[in-house]
This record gives sequence, C-alpha cells and structure tokens, in this order.
Amino acid sequence: MRIIIALLIFSLMAACASHSKIIAAQPVIRRIAIIPASNPAWYSFDNAAPVGGYPFQFWVNKFDSKGKARLFNEKLNSPPISLGSDFTEEVAAALREYGFTVEILQGIARPSDDPDNVDYEKIHTDADAILHLSISEVGVYSSGYSLYYIPRVNASGNLWVNGQEDSLYSDEIYYGVDAKKGKKWAILPDPKFAYRTFDAVMSNLDDIRSALATGTLEISKVMSERLSNAARYSKADVPVTAK
Repeated sequence: MRIIIALLIFSLMAACASHSKIIAAQPVIRRIAIIPASNPAWYSFDNAAPVGGYPFQFWVNKFDSKGKARLFNEKLNSPPISLGSDFTEEVAAALREYGFTVEILQGIARPSDDPDNVDYEKIHTDADAILHLSISEVGVYSSGYSLYYIPRVNASGNLWVNGQEDSLYSDEIYYGVDAKKGKKWAILPDPKFAYRTFDAVMSNLDDIRSALATGTLEISKVMSERLSNAARYSKADVPVTAK
C-alpha cells in the first residue's frame, strides 16, 4: 500500500512539474538613455599612394598627409565643430518621433585618450534600455583608386536592455568614402563633395563641414529606424507609435 501511495505522489509531482513553466518577462523598451557620442578630437586627412606608384610613395604620401592633416584640423575646427553632440541630438529626436522617451546622459566619466571607451558598470539610469553612440572615423580621404578627397563619417550604435549584457542592436554605418554601393551599412555621399587637391579642400572648408553634418544626419535617420525595428522585432513592449 505504501508503495502504491508513494508512486501516486511521485506521479502527481511529475505531472505538476511538467505543467509548471517559467515564463520570461516580456522586456519593456519605452525609455531609452543615450550615452552621447563624443565630439571628434581629430579629423583624419589621408592621401593614399596610388596603385602602381613609384617605390616608397606610400611613405612619402603618409609623411605629406601628416603635415597637411595638422593644418586641416586647425582650420576645420575654428570654430570647434560639435559633430558628436549634433549626431546624438539627431538620433534622440528621431527616436522620439518613433514614440520613445529619450534621455541624453550627461556628466559621464570618460578616459581623455579614448572618450568613447565608457565603463558601462558605472552608468546608472532607470531607463528601460541604454544606447551608446560613437563616431569612429571622420574627415576626408583620397584612396589609391581615386583622384579626389571625399568626406567620411563612420558612426556606430549599441543598444541593450538595462540589466542585460547581450546587445539588442549593434551596428556601424558608413557615410562617404568608405561606403560601398548596395551595402546596407553604407550611405553614398553627394557627388558634389569631392575635391581634387589639398588646396581645394582648404578653400572649401564650409562645404566640408556641411558634408560631415550631412553624414551624421543621414546616419541618424538610418540608425534610428533600425533601432526602432530591432526593439519591435524583439517582441518587447514598445510604444504603440513605434513604426
């Protein structure tokens, strides 16, 4: 009899266990805190050696570009350009249009030699998700296959649910010279932003500033749409207005 009762109890326990499932809580992504992109401290200026150039031309061009880059930065940054701040504001504005509540975090401790290397463990926010924006490369570049200096803006975004380690969205988008036609991570530049010589670059710095600003704006549009889609496709609880 005891054996029968024990078997019945065991069967009931097994049945209960088989019907007891842990249902993961649906993530909520309605409020996003942004770690803003830092303003670039240096704008790259490079003239790659042409394919089939004479011996040692790589080093000649590299040395020449170094001196020109210094002058390019002095002139371009007078007055200083707030490209990182502008990019951050553009992404924030676009995300708000998708229905998210957005906060741009201020006063974040950053290493002076690598301001986008942020210690996430020191970020304190009650937002549902955190988005880290950064500009990895910005300036002008003439490749070995081109006769022209063309602007470049390469920027990235990394979004994760607060309290989780895995990224919900992580992407880098290229505008300008590094963009490749047909690639989803690429935005081709306006052909008018192309300059044959260093003198032409220096004579058109206002246009260069405009080209870089256009780059961050175009990247912000693409990135914010992908961020909204990533949140929606994750089956998170998102704003009803999120597209």
